[in-house]
Amino acid sequence: MISLFLDSSSHQIVVGIYRDLEQIYLNIEKNDNQLSERLLPMIHAAFDAVSMKINQIDRIYIVNGPGSFTGIRIGVTIAKTIAWALKKEIIPISELELMASTHTETMKNIALIDARRNYVYAGIYDDKLNVIQKNSYRLLDELLKEKDATFISMDTFDFETTFPKYDIPKLIAKHQNDKPMNPHEVKPNYLKRTEAEENYDSRSNQE
Repeated sequence: MISLFLDSSSHQIVVGIYRDLEQIYLNIEKNDNQLSERLLPMIHAAFDAVSMKINQIDRIYIVNGPGSFTGIRIGVTIAKTIAWALKKEIIPISELELMASTHTETMKNIALIDARRNYVYAGIYDDKLNVIQKNSYRLLDELLKEKDATFISMDTFDFETTFPKYDIPKLIAKHQNDKPMNPHEVKPNYLKRTEAEENYDSRSNQE
C-alpha cells in the first residue's frame, strides 16, 4: 500500500510517502503564511522525487489538528480534494499523536501545543501510542502536575534548522486497519472554537 502523509496544522509542513511501513520520501519545512501557495507544489515535488504519480497512492493520512486554524483548514481541504478526486482512502490523524510518536525514554508522553493564555492543546499517550488521556484544551498548570512523563512541545524547536523526529511508520502501523472515511466527512479538529466565535457568543450573552 502506498500512503501519502500530510501535516500543515502547526509549526511545520510535513509531506511523506510510504510503501507499507517503509519511508520512501519525507520533507519537513517550516510553516508560514504562504502555506496555501506552498503545499501543493511540495506534494508534486515529493512524487517527482520518487518518480511516482499521485494517482498511484492508495491512502492519505491527514493531520486534522489541533493547531493553527488556517493551517488545519488548508491541509484538510487539500487532502479531502485529492482523496475525492482520485477516489482514494483518507484517514485523519491527531497532531498531538504525531508529536507523541517522537522517541523518549519514558512510558508516558505528553504532547502539547501552546493555545495562549496559559492554555494548551494536550494529549497523553503511552510508548505504543495508546491514549492515556484523550486530546483536550486545558490549563497548562494542571498538566504540569503529571509525573513520570516526557513533555513534547513544539516550543523546543526553532523550526529554522531543527525539526521533531517523528516516527511516522509507527503511527501508520497503528492506524493502518482504521476504517477509511468519506472525504466529505473529514473535518478539522480544532479542540476549541475560534476566537471570533467566542467573542460573538460573549457579545450575544451581554445583550
